[in-house]
Amino acid sequence: MSLELPTRKTTKVIKSLIKLRNVKQRDVAEGVGISEQQLCNKLHGRNNYTYRDIVRLADYFGVSTDVITGREPLEVK
Repeated sequence: MSLELPTRKTTKVIKSLIKLRNVKQRDVAEGVGISEQQLCNKLHGRNNYTYRDIVRLADYFGVSTDVITGREPLEVK
């Protein structure tokens, strides 16, 4: 059983991080261990993020899971 998390805020934060860090979706997908298609489906709301996705995305971008899920603001440095 996988825990599914809300996608709208998460997607908004991830898209912002991709743009701010100037990385490609392909690189993010590879960095978190999912296919580019899986990431694309999640970013377009066709699939939900799992807890594992959230943790790996937070690690990849060097932010907390609360930032990824939108519970804390994304601070631009």
